[in-house]
Amino acid sequence: MGLEEHIRLANVNQPKHQSISPSPSVIDLVVAGGENGFSQGAGGGGNISSTNSSPKRRRARRGSLAVTPLSTVPTIYFDENFQLENPRTFDVVSERSDVICPTPANSTEGSVLSSGASVSSLNSQRRALATNAILQEKLSWYMDTVEVHLISSISTASSSFFAALGDLRELHSEATASVQKIQGLRNELVRLDEEQAVKGLEIVRLRRRRDNIARLEGAVKQTERVLQTFQSAERALVDNEVDAALVGVAETERLICGRGQEGLLDLRHVRALEAVSADLVHLRWRIGKAFEARFVEGLLTDLRKHVERVPPAETLRRFAQSFQREQYQRFVSARQQGDLQPPPRSSSLPPEYTQLSDSLRSQLMRHLNGLQRAKHVNEAVQAYRDAVIKEAKSLIRRNMPSDDDNESVMSGMTNSRSGGIRTSSQDRSMLLARSLRSLGPADSEDLLVKIYTSVSELVRRLGTQQKMLLDVTMRMGETGVGGMLSPRLEQNGFPGVTNGEQNPNGGPEPISMDISDLISSAVEIAQSQIVKIVKVRSEQVTVYGTDWFLRYFTLNRLFTQECEAVSVRVGSGLQNAVSAQIREFLNLWQRERIRMLAECLEKDKWAPREFEDEQQKGVDRIMEAATRDPEDWVRAGRIWELRDEEDNTAPTPMPTSVAAGGSDTAVSNGNGTETNGGRAPVSGKPHAVVDNQKFILPESGIMVLRELEGYLKLLIVIPGMAADIANNLLSFLKLHNSRTYQLILGAGATRTAGLKSITTKHLAMASQGLSIITSLLPYLRETVRRRTPQSPTLQDFDRVKLTYQQYQSEIHTKLISIMSERVKIHVLNLKAQDWDAARISEEAGGKYYMETLCKETTVLHKVLSKHLPKEVLVGIMTPVFEDYRVRLGDGFRDVVVRSEGAKERMIQDAQMFIDRLSKLDGYSNSGAAILLIARAKVVIGRSSTPAISSNNSSSSSQ
Repeated sequence: MGLEEHIRLANVNQPKHQSISPSPSVIDLVVAGGENGFSQGAGGGGNISSTNSSPKRRRARRGSLAVTPLSTVPTIYFDENFQLENPRTFDVVSERSDVICPTPANSTEGSVLSSGASVSSLNSQRRALATNAILQEKLSWYMDTVEVHLISSISTASSSFFAALGDLRELHSEATASVQKIQGLRNELVRLDEEQAVKGLEIVRLRRRRDNIARLEGAVKQTERVLQTFQSAERALVDNEVDAALVGVAETERLICGRGQEGLLDLRHVRALEAVSADLVHLRWRIGKAFEARFVEGLLTDLRKHVERVPPAETLRRFAQSFQREQYQRFVSARQQGDLQPPPRSSSLPPEYTQLSDSLRSQLMRHLNGLQRAKHVNEAVQAYRDAVIKEAKSLIRRNMPSDDDNESVMSGMTNSRSGGIRTSSQDRSMLLARSLRSLGPADSEDLLVKIYTSVSELVRRLGTQQKMLLDVTMRMGETGVGGMLSPRLEQNGFPGVTNGEQNPNGGPEPISMDISDLISSAVEIAQSQIVKIVKVRSEQVTVYGTDWFLRYFTLNRLFTQECEAVSVRVGSGLQNAVSAQIREFLNLWQRERIRMLAECLEKDKWAPREFEDEQQKGVDRIMEAATRDPEDWVRAGRIWELRDEEDNTAPTPMPTSVAAGGSDTAVSNGNGTETNGGRAPVSGKPHAVVDNQKFILPESGIMVLRELEGYLKLLIVIPGMAADIANNLLSFLKLHNSRTYQLILGAGATRTAGLKSITTKHLAMASQGLSIITSLLPYLRETVRRRTPQSPTLQDFDRVKLTYQQYQSEIHTKLISIMSERVKIHVLNLKAQDWDAARISEEAGGKYYMETLCKETTVLHKVLSKHLPKEVLVGIMTPVFEDYRVRLGDGFRDVVVRSEGAKERMIQDAQMFIDRLSKLDGYSNSGAAILLIARAKVVIGRSSTPAISSNNSSSSSQ
């Protein structure tokens, strides 16, 4: 049981009539309790019985009793923020006791309550602080416990504390002695300083002053030399002696920096020379501008001379060689080279743009050396770049057409409007655009050739100049003339060696001579100007003839390839402009082809036409295109060869309507005759040949073959538009097939071409026109496949071929049906004939069915054998004769023979059929079957035979 509970119970057990008084302290309890008490140390209780007991007795009691742990003290007393004035802290410490004791409400309450109830009421009510004996005992207990622990801790650490205090006193005495010794040494040093050091320093100061005065005198003289050298450099620059002026500037800088001679001073921080330094910078800049002008003029002069010296034909041949080498590499990579050999060079000598004179090289070396010494290389390179860009613009401007009449008209219009004011830029642009639009195909080609070749030679020469500049800087670095290696060369391990002149930072100035981006910039500027020219002439270009447009396309293609070869950055403006023109040209060309085809089909008389040798060569080229590009087609795009052959002449441009339709080919005049641009008639063969098969063609068939060659030529020369051209070709073939069907089988030609009827000849010619296309379609498909291997249009060619074969089969069926209708009529005549009557001869005006049938069949065979191949002829005649056998046999069976003469005449008809038709193709013994039927006839009614014969004889005599 704890101390608090023990005290509380002791107080509760007191008599009820006694008043509550303060309890004795813990020390009193210990003294009173004897062996059960607690011994306390000094300092806590002033009334402790320590004076009444000896120290030995107290130590005996402390040793015999255990020390109360600090954990018995509430933690609130150890809180760092313990403040008794805090109400909450006070409330906890006072255990909720009242500071003022309240008056009891009923004084007799204690006597009324029983002992058990009295204890309950005392525990529940709040005691007064002054009379709370338990709280006082607790606080006293806590203080005693803390005192005991303090005394124990102090007694434990007392020995080490006094030892440390002694050591501290010894250190203090030693420090005092050391301070006294230091003070003595200081006094001794002061005495030595006054007697010896001060006099020596004065001597040193005077000597230093003398040296400074001597240096000042030298600096003044050095400044005088600086001013004199600077003035001499200015005079040399005025006299145009740039090298001497640059030497003076270098000497002035050397004097200012104090380098190159012993005893010179660094005067760069002298304020009196700040103006000289600024003037020196300006003088160096003027010298650099002089070297810059020489440097730029030398390179630009070389560019202009080179562009003027190289003829356009030579540049075009170089374009061609580069293009052919690219094609060769493409074929080799695709393993399609065959007999293709690498194109030979036009000359064993290197190209003209790579040739540089030694004088130009030495001149540039001098200029670059001066620029490097003048620290003006970067500015000179930038000026060179700007000059090249201006030169590229002016190069195109110089080749622009100038129409004096247009200029005079435009000048008059401007003067009339503005009273003599100069033509505005907008008016000049309109004038130039009108002049460009007025150019013909040949003049336009000459313009583009001049521009493209000039730009190509310009950028090629720029590349050569770039290599030369890099080579010159490398040589200058190796020979120690200058240290102007570009970063590219320095990265490759070429050291920069200087001639002794260094920049203020102590090293050579880094200089870049790489102008590869200048080439790209020049190409971009030139292309931007060319795009404007190309777009202005879009309307005229899209109505070119096929050959002229192919030349135009090839020229732009060669130039674009040249730009890609020399520049790492090429815009797409020119390609986009030309591609748009190609698409527009193909659309117009396709519409014109469709119009021409429809017009030719409608006006065609479906009569056989002579097939010229040149047209047969075109068919051969169509077949050749399935395996390789025909030389004639490829040559159509070789503008360099064509221009050489023209000998300064160009083909006369055709009118727009003719040029758009292909002015280089023969066209029909609508009357079945052919005009060929005024040329004399060319002899040829009556038929075309495809795979050893002959075809006799009408005018429309020849026209289709000619246009097929045009389609394939565009497909070969313009590979980028192969898919669109293939689709246009399919549309063209579909229209030819369907329109032929409508005009022939639908009898539309009787209205459009004025035919009275569709005859066998017309059907045969239509069949031939479709048949030759069917034979050429595999070649067309293979040609398209070579250019667009993955194109979905390849299946469309197969479907178009099936449609052609279907329509051709319907034409053959139409021929068979015509003869079937004829034999039906003849069978009716056979049945209606009086077999007993004598036959009226054809000379007498009679038309006998068998004679008419044999004549019609013979004519049919003659027409078909003349226009159709034998296998097709047999395929048509065999069903015809089979129909003859069936229908004539049925007719003979149905006829009633009443006399031997009638039977004999029937046998004669069958024999006539055999005699006149047995040699025709497709006969297959049909006459023999008819003859057997005639011989097997049974004569009915012999009595009437004489009368009939007599009547026949009388009529015959009449």
